Amino acid sequence: MSPIVKILIAIVIIFVAFGAFASIALIYIGHRVHEKATELGLNRPDGEQRASDAELRRIDGCKLLPKSAVSAAVHMDVVRAENSGGDPGCAYSVSGDPADMTAKHITAMHKNEINQQQQNTVQDFAKSIFKSGGTNGPSEHPGEAPVIAYSIDNNAAELQMRLNRATLGRLGPVGLVAIPGLGDEAFDAYGAMIFVRKGDKLVRIIYMGCPCAQEDVLPLAQTIVAGL
Repeated sequence: MSPIVKILIAIVIIFVAFGAFASIALIYIGHRVHEKATELGLNRPDGEQRASDAELRRIDGCKLLPKSAVSAAVHMDVVRAENSGGDPGCAYSVSGDPADMTAKHITAMHKNEINQQQQNTVQDFAKSIFKSGGTNGPSEHPGEAPVIAYSIDNNAAELQMRLNRATLGRLGPVGLVAIPGLGDEAFDAYGAMIFVRKGDKLVRIIYMGCPCAQEDVLPLAQTIVAGL
């Protein structure tokens, strides 16, 4: 087994842990950010906050990032685009199995470093781990796999960026990579999530189930940021 395949199999294990960790981390950050903002004196005046909230409510996430753009990025037809959360944003799904999509994502991250046989080896291993571990959880839409989801938040964006870096950075010393030229500041976490701040708004993009690489997702992030 080549060194790169061993590394990718290690990444599979990290993704299993990350899949459980990400939701917990984001829920924790979302709960604590208001308290931290108050504690550090970062809250905006009420009138300014209300104006920002009204501006945010006018954003239609699924129109801001159309299905056609996501389909082109993932090289598959998007069969569902919907906002099921409270914040503006959108989640995109394709026909397929979530474990299979996540396994393909891991090899897509290193597609230029391994041959087809090695890709198949890693994908087969990843699929077996994800399916047996139930990493993706129960599906609301059987036969569909969520590939990309994003949300926009206007609560203490600078503070949230710092909290995200600190919390997600605990998974490993080389997992966070800065992305220059995207918004006011941006970074990628473990090839699974992208965080972007533009002014007082924070964009979270989760793509750990996408059969694509970061280079495919960056144009989508640029489209979102350009529309804010």
